[in-house]
Amino acid sequence: MTRSLTRFQHSVLSMKSLVSIALLVALICSPRDVQAQTYGSRSHTVTVNVATITNVAVSSGSLSLTMTLASVTAGQNLMGPVTNTATSLLWGINNSLRKVTVRTNLAAPKYILKLLAVSPTTGTAAPEVTLSTTAADFMINLGRSSGTCTLQYSGYALASAGVGSDSHTITFTIAVQ
Repeated sequence: MTRSLTRFQHSVLSMKSLVSIALLVALICSPRDVQAQTYGSRSHTVTVNVATITNVAVSSGSLSLTMTLASVTAGQNLMGPVTNTATSLLWGINNSLRKVTVRTNLAAPKYILKLLAVSPTTGTAAPEVTLSTTAADFMINLGRSSGTCTLQYSGYALASAGVGSDSHTITFTIAVQ
């Protein structure tokens, strides 16, 4: 029995040694401070780039100006004006001082078509423009802004020009002032 007791004591001592070694290894491998775990942080750069924006739009499609007896004075060659204010010009600009120009594609119109910017929300309206194929200033002093104005088209005809119609394609362009 002494022999079994000695073997049992030797086993217990071996187990204690193993447990002691395991605890020693655990202490060596564990962090020195036992606090709440913290995580690392990372960052990156995000850049927002804004390109030059010069946007122009017309609020409606086709317009029609019709000369009738009501727009004629007997004995005068100049008939009209007949006006239409059913559409607007809209723009957005995020750059330095700009202007809006206007022109028609019709090289030899039979009748006179004029355009005026009415009640602009920003910038300055140029005087009434007689439309031609050469771009004319329409709105000036448009800085970094967005805005609108009513487009007032006025049509005139000479009695001597006779009956007919002109079809214009009107182009608005934002340009450097």
